[in-house]
Order: sequence, then C-alpha cells, then structure tokens
Amino acid sequence: MQEDQLNGDQLSAYEKIVASVRQQESKLYFVHGPGGTGKTFLYSTLCHKLRGEGHIVLCVAASGIAALLLDGGRTAHSMFKIPVEGLNPDSTCAIPK
Repeated sequence: MQEDQLNGDQLSAYEKIVASVRQQESKLYFVHGPGGTGKTFLYSTLCHKLRGEGHIVLCVAASGIAALLLDGGRTAHSMFKIPVEGLNPDSTCAIPK
C-alpha cells in the first residue's frame, strides 16, 4: 500500500482529503512545497485510492512537465479548455531565473 510510505505531513493531508471526498464536501486543498518533498507521490496516492473507490479523479497540473508525472495528467488549459490569448507562431517566453 502506498499509504504506508507517506510521511506525517503527507498522511495528514491524505486523510483529510480522502475524508472530504467520502463525505462529499466541496472543499479545495492546496498542497505546496519545494521540489522533491513528495507532492507528486501524495497526488498519485490520492488518485489511486479514490479511483479505486469508484470516484472520478481528474489529475490536473499547471505545467506540461508536472502533468506528465501524474497518471492521466493534463494541464489545466487542456483539461478545462482555458484559452491562451495572444499567442502566435513567433511567441516566446522570457521568464528570468
């Protein structure tokens, strides 16, 4: 079971989110942390558990790289058809380090 591999913080979030889904509560949870802290593992564990219980789980991420790490993951723009305006074949991105 993947749940056995969750650390204390992950397990706390996992239990709250699973309980919320089971009780059909409309809540939002924001999981954050630096790279390598287990966010994707937590998401994957939640997805596996809830899909196993028959729930519909949409794995959505902000970036294409993050979406690739999730089972069936898609970007929010792709999943929800969010338009990206102002793009053309010559568009570039200039995000400073």
